[in-house]
Amino acid sequence: MSRTAGTVGRVVLVRPWTDARSGGGCCAGPVPSRPHEHDASSDPVGAAYRALRGELPDLDVQVVDVANTAWLLPAVLRRARPRVGTLGAVRCALGATRAGSVLVDGLRVGDLETLAPDELVAVVRRAATA
Repeated sequence: MSRTAGTVGRVVLVRPWTDARSGGGCCAGPVPSRPHEHDASSDPVGAAYRALRGELPDLDVQVVDVANTAWLLPAVLRRARPRVGTLGAVRCALGATRAGSVLVDGLRVGDLETLAPDELVAVVRRAATA
């Protein structure tokens, strides 16, 4: 997506620690042999992703493991530097490595574990107009 006034180029969802190693959701690990109900609260990344894709279908949404600093740090630096300068981008990169971070074009705007999916969509929309 090209960057124009009022649009967001990329949203990055950094997996929270409860989700980072298992791959997320209640079905991570041994798969039950019978059908079962899924607990949406056990998958905040999935709920956030579905809400963003449903409300903002053209949005570039990336899901990143908190340990993937080799991708995360340069990506945040590239996105944040034009908006906040080099020192500001370094500060953004340090905050981006916090598990559960929600990043909009390199800037941390919230936390997956405290924002409900509808709140997350509103925060991303506000960041697009900033």
